Amino acid sequence: MPIQLEISPKIIPNIASLYNDVNRIFMEYIDNSLDSAEEWFDESQKSYKKSIEITVAIKGNNYKNGEVIISDNCLGVTNFTKIVKSIGNSDKKAQGFTNGQFGYGIYSFMAACGKLEVISKLKDKLALYIPIESEQFNQARQEDVKFPDPKNSKNFPFKSGTIIKLSNFDRGSWKQINKYELKNEIEKHFESLLRRKNLSIKLIDQESTIQICESFDYNNLEGEVYEDYITNFSLTKGGKYKNKITITQKNPVHIFLKITKGTTIGKSPVFISKGRRICEIKDVKAFKSKHKNELWGHPNVTGYVDVKDLLDPTIARTDFKNTNESRVLFNELINLEDLILDFVKSANKKSEERHYRELENILNLALSKLARVDSMNYRTDYISGSEINLASGSLGKKMEDGEGGKDRGDEGMNTSIDEGIGEQIGGGSGVVDEEGELPGDLEGGQNPFNKEKYQDSDHTGKERKKSGFNIRIINTEPDIDSESNQPLRSKLVGDEIQIYKMHADFQDRVKYTRQGETKITERLITYLAGEITVHYKDRFYNRAGQPEYNKNMFVNLMDFVYQFENSLSALEGKNLSEFS
Repeated sequence: MPIQLEISPKIIPNIASLYNDVNRIFMEYIDNSLDSAEEWFDESQKSYKKSIEITVAIKGNNYKNGEVIISDNCLGVTNFTKIVKSIGNSDKKAQGFTNGQFGYGIYSFMAACGKLEVISKLKDKLALYIPIESEQFNQARQEDVKFPDPKNSKNFPFKSGTIIKLSNFDRGSWKQINKYELKNEIEKHFESLLRRKNLSIKLIDQESTIQICESFDYNNLEGEVYEDYITNFSLTKGGKYKNKITITQKNPVHIFLKITKGTTIGKSPVFISKGRRICEIKDVKAFKSKHKNELWGHPNVTGYVDVKDLLDPTIARTDFKNTNESRVLFNELINLEDLILDFVKSANKKSEERHYRELENILNLALSKLARVDSMNYRTDYISGSEINLASGSLGKKMEDGEGGKDRGDEGMNTSIDEGIGEQIGGGSGVVDEEGELPGDLEGGQNPFNKEKYQDSDHTGKERKKSGFNIRIINTEPDIDSESNQPLRSKLVGDEIQIYKMHADFQDRVKYTRQGETKITERLITYLAGEITVHYKDRFYNRAGQPEYNKNMFVNLMDFVYQFENSLSALEGKNLSEFS
């Protein structure tokens, strides 16, 4: 006897149109498989009592012959007639952990393709088969839509389970199917459930390549963890006549956030309901947070808020229904935000200090290379018998042409800041080991006034002297200059150039993202180049001999600033966290 539809046929395609992401459609059928496996799940062991196997296979090479087949070895469909005709009255909604509640998910295929075939088998029963096509719903009245009785099907591969076959894809939807994106979607959508033991979700592509879907491992990320469990919620509503809503949750809502150190993974915190991702927290419209970007959208904050079975998702499962429960929970999260934000800022401060150490390394390397070329130019002028010319203006040209060692047998140098960022450059806490001798360094370095021919250590095989400077960006209030009574922007302590990050001029040249991340500006680059050059040239002149005052001293000073600034130009616009 034909199966009669019990809802207007025009409603079904309209509801299916809510699924605007093809990958999300496939999640519905995997979801059904997981629901069907729930009777074997042992909560105490976090494991299934039998091996649960779910496979998603992509077949065909174009939209005309393409198929996506989802199969499982779970319980099977208990009532074919009910899933076809009783849309909106899913049996699963009364069960504690299963996700279905509307019964619309089986028809989500209409958003991408024209045909759905269901083959399912209960244990010790024959497998049954039924096809459903979108064309069947092109009717005005529900009594005009009839489905044939399920037919017996042979050679089912499991003792029980279900096979879903999707075909007749439209061209645009087929183009959106990508095995890498599909795997990523599965791993994000079922992140919580994939941690269960004895569960396997496989993805097989057209070349029969098998990929295993795995849960995201937060333990692999270095960082600080904020974790909380909430069982009691309350919200007071109304003006003169206040109404207090109190909810006690048997399964506590689990908040898990991780603030990563120097790693931007692009994985914002999400809401999880019954083990399934619903959406990113910052995207929930009803959640009136004041910190959506700086907390829930922060590039270094990841994790989830698992609401268990407290909230009801919308039909497309991309948001939550507006209920007393959702209002109370969202209010509780808002009340916790300042506490969580303080924790995030504290963790970010630790991370920022680490990133500043990396910036110090870059500055040390840049100064090291420039100082080395400056030293060579200086020595060449002296050795050739000409007068010492500290302002020859040749530094910029030689740096551009890579001719810092010209006429001395040295190879040209590439001074781009990108080169050597990964080299051993002192870790930001000690002097650079490799390059950049300070001219005239009297503590063991080559003295330019030595009448003996200068020997470059690159060619003699001698151990190189360490660089004359180490740059530090320090997080303390600036010292006050005794003469001007003004806060110092920087100072030289021994061989360490200390730049005060807390000085107003430094902070004025730093920008911050909405999430509070430090961003390197062009003005900050010029500021750093200028402060470092002042101390470098002061030491240079004091050790090499103070020249008689002339305009060329300033030309030379600015020449060095411009070269330093140019060598740091690749940093402009980057976030400090990118220097990890």
